[in-house]
Amino acid sequence: MNYLDYIELISKREPFAFSRFGDGEWQNIRMDLYPGSTHNCDGNEYYPALGRRLEEIVTTKQDYYMAIQRPSVRNWPWLVDTYKQDWVDSDIFHEASKKRYLREFFDVLKQVNVVYIGNKDLAKLPFINSFVEIPQNNCWNNYDHYLQQIKEHITDEYKVFLFSAGMTANVFVHDLWEYNKINSYIDIGSAFDPYVGKRTRNYHRQLKLL
Repeated sequence: MNYLDYIELISKREPFAFSRFGDGEWQNIRMDLYPGSTHNCDGNEYYPALGRRLEEIVTTKQDYYMAIQRPSVRNWPWLVDTYKQDWVDSDIFHEASKKRYLREFFDVLKQVNVVYIGNKDLAKLPFINSFVEIPQNNCWNNYDHYLQQIKEHITDEYKVFLFSAGMTANVFVHDLWEYNKINSYIDIGSAFDPYVGKRTRNYHRQLKLL
């Protein structure tokens, strides 16, 4: 799958799910990759219960796009052998942002009903139809509450649910895909942060925005 393939799926309103596993998720699962670390780079804490859910998800072969970060593969190549998914590139939207290719993604999102799950700053994005606000960090603490709020936006209409929810996004994507498969559920991570004035990754500082 390449970047344009995902855009085509959305334009055709074909449901899919996309879940991203990076260093934080692996540390929360294993708790031995970064000894002594208690939270990821965004300040989201590692919770045993979250780690167990992530491990359950990644241990079972999924029928949606399971994505892994390239640095994780370089640092721990045994991950792809231990957790046997049809792994795809987790940074495909971030790479598109670096190359200034996100306009196509923005354009296709304007053609569908978009529900965004993220912190309040992201509500300013121009293609959002509905917004579910979660805290900047540690939304796992109230997972069931936020999951119910998201489910209230599920109807008979095809929608695209975008998640900027840290490690909890993987669980949201999984549970919602299991709950209803007429929509698309995408863990978009921090890719849209610079478009609302936030620079949360090093590459964001070099971007020339749309």
